Amino acid sequence: MKLVKCYVSSFGKLKDFSFDFNDGLNTIKQDNGWGKSTLATFIKVMFYGINSNKRSISENDRIKYRPWNSTEKFGGAVWFVWGDKEYKIERFFGQKESEDTVALYDVATGKSFSNTENLGKRIFEIDEEGFLSTTYLSQKEFEIKGNTSITAKFNSLCEVQDSDAFDKAVDKVENQAKKYKYRGDKGLISDLKKQVNTIDDEILKTNSALLTCQHLKNEIDVLEKETISYQNKTKELTDKVEFAGKIEALINKKNRYEKLNEKRQELIKNKEYAEQVFNGKTLSESAIKDTQNSLFELKSIEERKNQLKSDIKNLQDYSANKEIKQGNTISVVLYSLIAFSFLLGLILFFIVSFSFVPAWIAIGVSILLLIFSFIKTFNSKKGENNSKQILIDEKNRELNSLESNFDIINDKISSFISQFDFGESLSYDSAIDYLFKIYSAYKNVCAELNVVNEEFFELEKDKKDFALIDNGAQNLQELNSLLRQVQNEHAKKSYELANARVKLRTNEEIASTYNELESKKGELFEEIKQAEEEYNILTLTHEYLIKADENLKIKYREPLQNSLKKYYGYISDVNKEIKIDIDLGVTIEENGAEKSIEYYSKGYQNLFEICKRFALTDVLFTGEKPFIILDDPFYNFDDKKLESALELIKKLSKDYQIVYLVCHDSRMA
Repeated sequence: MKLVKCYVSSFGKLKDFSFDFNDGLNTIKQDNGWGKSTLATFIKVMFYGINSNKRSISENDRIKYRPWNSTEKFGGAVWFVWGDKEYKIERFFGQKESEDTVALYDVATGKSFSNTENLGKRIFEIDEEGFLSTTYLSQKEFEIKGNTSITAKFNSLCEVQDSDAFDKAVDKVENQAKKYKYRGDKGLISDLKKQVNTIDDEILKTNSALLTCQHLKNEIDVLEKETISYQNKTKELTDKVEFAGKIEALINKKNRYEKLNEKRQELIKNKEYAEQVFNGKTLSESAIKDTQNSLFELKSIEERKNQLKSDIKNLQDYSANKEIKQGNTISVVLYSLIAFSFLLGLILFFIVSFSFVPAWIAIGVSILLLIFSFIKTFNSKKGENNSKQILIDEKNRELNSLESNFDIINDKISSFISQFDFGESLSYDSAIDYLFKIYSAYKNVCAELNVVNEEFFELEKDKKDFALIDNGAQNLQELNSLLRQVQNEHAKKSYELANARVKLRTNEEIASTYNELESKKGELFEEIKQAEEEYNILTLTHEYLIKADENLKIKYREPLQNSLKKYYGYISDVNKEIKIDIDLGVTIEENGAEKSIEYYSKGYQNLFEICKRFALTDVLFTGEKPFIILDDPFYNFDDKKLESALELIKKLSKDYQIVYLVCHDSRMA
């Protein structure tokens, strides 16, 4: 079997990448971080798919190699030759396993195969774990661990028919035996014994329940008698309480009746007094409010009348004073001018003797000013007197109208108040306030009297029973207190009796299961006996199967050891005996003693493990040789061990196709 080529659509760091493989050794040398381990993993998952069960990102290939910031599927294809045909595996992976797709094609015919389940195991005849322990060697894992897949492959080489069935049979026998008896106290036998112990405990409970039942029956007899006694006392006290309660109710009714009668008489008296004030007239709240509004209007008119009278008087007084004042002012000014002009004329007349014209002009001016003053005074007085008189006349007309309206409203109020009997003379304000108070009180009295009358006449029906009141009746409070005590004791005994009966039924039910428990216990003993017999048979069967398996492994030990010696001879020039046991443990014979490879350095241990891998590959794949993937496994070897390892893979490449991934020239093969 060999790889032909691969195409990586998208897988980790690799994207749109192709590679053609040659026969023999294929060395791929690239720097760290290029994606060598990614390519090795890609080839593996193309055959075996991705196991997503691990949570760690470093171990979960689905998470580790899924492209970042993308929800698209990732994967690619691998072309390989198997037998005499070339095939193509195409796989793409989604976010979860259910989204994965796989297809297998015959390259020559283009035909696709419908059965694509477990392709890797069907092609290599070994599962993924076995593949990683043989033909796939990475930097992380050198040590080979025995597994059922390798064992099954060896068994098939030893011509054991249906080796998978043999492993399944061993597992089935072992698992079936574990069902009967497992570590600690687990398993069917232990469970059955626990059930027996549980039944023994239940049987002890039934015996205890029988004794408890007898005790409870005696207790119930006593409680029933006490309960009946308290029940009779309760009946007797209840009758007394009812009678005393009836008497007390009559006393309360009588007291209430008398109080209501007093209240009723008082209300009737108040009602009659109000009706006396009303003097047989019908009065309403709206009539009182209308009269009250009329009174407010009357007061407003009175205020306006007073204001008008004051305004008229002020106007009259103001006109007289102003006329005098204005006349005096004008006269002083004009007369001063006249006197000045006349004096100026005289002076000019005597001083300017050669001309009389200026003197006569000054005297003329004084005469004209005198005439003007008389005319001005007369016109001013006449105009102002007319304006003031008009205003006074308007106010007098308004005053006359208000006085007429005042008389009408006053008569209306007086007529309304005069209907009622106040017993004395009251002002309008006092009379209206008094009427409002009497009317409000009258309404309340009537409403309250209706309520009182309803209850009063209802109680009056029981008036004939008031004669039954006996002041010597037993105190109701004392009777109730005594009744509560008896009722509490009765309730307590009833509760104890009910609990005792419940306990009796419970214990009788427990006691009734005795025979059933004994029968179940016998059945369990039979089941335990049968289970122990079956467990012994399964144990012996498992021992015989394991012994047979070891005998089979002995058959493949010799060819495996011969192949291991061959590869050990390639890397060592020291003649030492190397051995391998049936569990793939390797020892080196040195100075007559066998030493585990764990006594050697880590570098030597890795070399021994590489030899063991190649030996396993030789023995397991006797027919068609598989390809081998080496993911830079020698990166920490010293020069001597590296030289041996490189020589080993060169010789191995003559028989196998090897994909050798390396990052440094020093490790080139």
